[in-house]
Amino acid sequence: MRIKWMAALLALLSVSAQATEKLYGVIGAGYTDADFENAEASSENLNLALGHEFAPKWYFEAGYKRLFDEETDQADMKADALYLAVLGKAGGRKGELFYKLGVMRADVSGFRTTETTCNGAAKQAGQCTFDEGVFAGMAGLGFDFHVGLNSMIRLEYEYIYGEDDLTANLFNVAYRYNFN
Repeated sequence: MRIKWMAALLALLSVSAQATEKLYGVIGAGYTDADFENAEASSENLNLALGHEFAPKWYFEAGYKRLFDEETDQADMKADALYLAVLGKAGGRKGELFYKLGVMRADVSGFRTTETTCNGAAKQAGQCTFDEGVFAGMAGLGFDFHVGLNSMIRLEYEYIYGEDDLTANLFNVAYRYNFN
C-alpha cells in the first residue's frame, strides 16, 4: 500500500514538473486608444499574463489588462479586463512571430458629461455614472525578440471589439520570461 502511495506521489510530481516546462509569464505596458458608448479614452495600459505551450506552434494565454484609466473634464473612464487567448507562432533565430485570438470580460466604469437625462445614476447635474461589464473579442499580432536564454521582449498590437460599442487599439511593449 505504501509503495502505491509513493508511486502516485512521484507520478504527480513529475506531471507538475512537465507542466511548468513550457510555461511563461508576461508583464508589460503600452498605449490605448479606445471608444465606449460615445466616450473616448487615450491613456497608458498595463498587462500581466501567464501562458503555456500546449503544442509545438500553439500557446494558451490567460491574463489581466488595465485597458485604460483616463480623467478629463468631459469624462472619467477606467477599464479592467480578464482574458483568455490562443496564440499561433512561427519561430526563428531572432524570436517568434505570433498572432493572438481571444475573448475578454471587461469592467468599464466612470462618468461622462451629458446634456440629456442619465440611464443610470447621476454623479451631479449633467454627469452620468456608469459601471458596465462587457464581453469582447480580441485579435493581435506581435513579435517576441530573444534577449537571453529565457528572456524575450514582446512588441504587439491588439484590437478589441465588444458590447456597448467598446473598441480599443492597444500598442504594447512587454517582458516575457520562460520558466524552463
